Amino acid sequence: MATTDNDKGEDLIQATLAKKGYTEVSKLGEGGMGVVYKCRHADGGLRVLKFSRGDFESSEEAQALLEEGNQMRQLRHPNLVQIWQLIMTPTLVMLELEFLAGGDLHCRIHDPQGRPISSEILMIRA
Repeated sequence: MATTDNDKGEDLIQATLAKKGYTEVSKLGEGGMGVVYKCRHADGGLRVLKFSRGDFESSEEAQALLEEGNQMRQLRHPNLVQIWQLIMTPTLVMLELEFLAGGDLHCRIHDPQGRPISSEILMIRA
């Protein structure tokens, strides 16, 4: 059976998870830009790992992505998901994020029919 690029990407992700010591790995979702997992970190805490695949060989693109990630890691606010680390290879970017229980953001800001909920209602819910 032939190995696809997607299989190679999944193998790289699984190898990265194992190397970094993450356990209890479960996939939360997948989209056009990558895949998201919920994992247990070596410190016992839950984390979300977001992997984006692409060609990150361009030094300008890679540098811009690293700078943005490092700036975002410094942000601290109760309404922002904490970014713990950013790991980058020539073909893969991994963001380690704080895990927040309660479902995905889309479900929290849209009604059951998928229509956006007004900001006034969201403020009352908070």
